[in-house]
Amino acid sequence: MEEKMTRREALRGMFLAGVGIAAGGPLLHALDAPAVAGLHAAPWKEAPDGTKIDTRTWSKMGETLGMLGLGCMRLPTKGGGGGGFGRRQPLDQDAVNAMVDYAIAHGINYFDTAPAYGESEVVTGKALSRHPRNAYKIATKISNMSGRATLEAGQEMFETSLKNLQVDYVDFLLLHNLQNLAGYNSRFRDNGLFNWILEQKAKGRIKHLGFSFHGTNDDLPPLVDLYDWDFVQIQLNYADWKEMSRGWGAGGSSTTSAEFLYNYLVGKGIPVLVMEPVKGGALANVSDGVASVLRERHPDLTPAANALTFVGSLPGVMVTLSGMSNMEQLKENVSLFTGFKPFDEQERAFMLTVADLYKSKGQIPCTACAYCMPCPAGVDIPGNFKIFNSASDALLTADTARKDVKDKRKAFLKLYKAQKKGVSADACVACNACLPKCPQHISIPQHMQRIKELAAKL
Repeated sequence: MEEKMTRREALRGMFLAGVGIAAGGPLLHALDAPAVAGLHAAPWKEAPDGTKIDTRTWSKMGETLGMLGLGCMRLPTKGGGGGGFGRRQPLDQDAVNAMVDYAIAHGINYFDTAPAYGESEVVTGKALSRHPRNAYKIATKISNMSGRATLEAGQEMFETSLKNLQVDYVDFLLLHNLQNLAGYNSRFRDNGLFNWILEQKAKGRIKHLGFSFHGTNDDLPPLVDLYDWDFVQIQLNYADWKEMSRGWGAGGSSTTSAEFLYNYLVGKGIPVLVMEPVKGGALANVSDGVASVLRERHPDLTPAANALTFVGSLPGVMVTLSGMSNMEQLKENVSLFTGFKPFDEQERAFMLTVADLYKSKGQIPCTACAYCMPCPAGVDIPGNFKIFNSASDALLTADTARKDVKDKRKAFLKLYKAQKKGVSADACVACNACLPKCPQHISIPQHMQRIKELAAKL
């Protein structure tokens, strides 16, 4: 323990002194940039125009990582759109191959997947295996979230991941979806799985170890103190900076803020891996009012680019993960992180005023992760929330005489009625099976009832 604390304090001192992190972009200067052996010597095809996203070098791990990472939970499907946890559509291998090729050619070297993401590990493994192993860093997870949270189940999950990804080691392994100490104990400690994971790390089968966090402010410190983690993954975006609101009808405000989580980890000298920088696409598809405010201030940035810039501007962010579902999104994000232009303190303050405006529209804080799926009753939970969010300000306002409100309500009803039979909010039976699965702790049945009532009223 004494050695651990001494090292951690030293890392914190290095971090605060600006030595712990270095950047290839304008935000931080490359004070400590040891070359990663062979990183630039591999014979893969470079981008024709030579463009590369900006990088940061992490002394704690000796890794140089692109500021943008490809989140592989929402990869393109053969039916269009993105896949994910609980999704049933098969992924489009050819489309994924093209995205991975473009990503690597433009400097993206961090790819994040998980056993819980359906076909993602298999499809991602096939795409990456076509490139030299030193061209990419693979991150996957041990979920162990089912009722079979045994040592054997966790071991099998890890071995299957290596097979699916076609690798003999994982660069970054995460304990998946930790919410509190009790959950860690039941899933990883009491069954001996964490000790086994440490053995694999000692053997070189795991290079760096961390966890993804979905708990409250109070839950993070006890988990951080368990081990000298190499990194921690948190949800961070401008809308969740001050408070991760659970939306209307959720029974009070949250006790989680991205600001606290980020500052706590940075204070400990722990690199921060960011998920949901665009809140599952919600911050890319904001209301017209929010979009106009952003456009007036930053005419050259899309709503998604504003959200990604807010996150990428924060020192201490190891990688900003974006769950991109098509080549268009990938190219837009690569362009943003090439010659990255960070927000200064004034611009970050502006984005927090936008967050207040965004929350005033009454949107349900769903990130479309689909952890709640499949629904026993067949409801497309993220799909219904997306339809509601597209017109939330018009649905919740008392000023129903305005033409724009009427138009939005009509558009909402059209989308709602166009859903396939049995997947709309009308099919929800409030069985509550979804509640313990939602990392955002959304009161899903209550929201479904509200959506159903609004549609019936219209």
